[in-house]
Amino acid sequence: MLENLKLRRSTYILFIVWGVVAFFVAAAIFKVQPLTVNFSINDRRLLQGLLRGLLLLLAYVIFTIIPARMAIVIPSFFYFGLLGSYLWQFGMVILSGHWRGIAMDLLFVIAYTVLIYCATMTAFQIINVVQKNRSVYYFSKWFKSVKRVMKAHWLSLSVVTGAYVVLWSMFSLI
Repeated sequence: MLENLKLRRSTYILFIVWGVVAFFVAAAIFKVQPLTVNFSINDRRLLQGLLRGLLLLLAYVIFTIIPARMAIVIPSFFYFGLLGSYLWQFGMVILSGHWRGIAMDLLFVIAYTVLIYCATMTAFQIINVVQKNRSVYYFSKWFKSVKRVMKAHWLSLSVVTGAYVVLWSMFSLI
């Protein structure tokens, strides 16, 4: 799965180190205490999750305006840092010992990781299509490339974003 990203080994190491740093920053900021999970679907949380998921996808798409694969590192730093804090949260939910909360938080972390992966792959494909497209007007070329790639991957992006939104809205930590 990670072979599809076609990143250098140093980039993988950089993202892993950044995630670990974010994990330990979260450990320094938040108290070490077991977290319990409440399950309820809330319209406000559903809308917040949808906004967060769409903002994630939009951030990756906007950074494809820069026609280099290195541009994707910018949103990836933020979202991999957030993944590190979600892993800290998962560790605290494990301390609570409630198997339903642990399972739900694990599903949430997996859905978030897959969402980051799909957004990154979509952004890389947009950049590749922009570089191959032969047009004089750059923004027209970029817009057509975004439209073509999003049209090809709309279903997978919708499913992954939907899973993230539902899991985000289903539980709250106490």
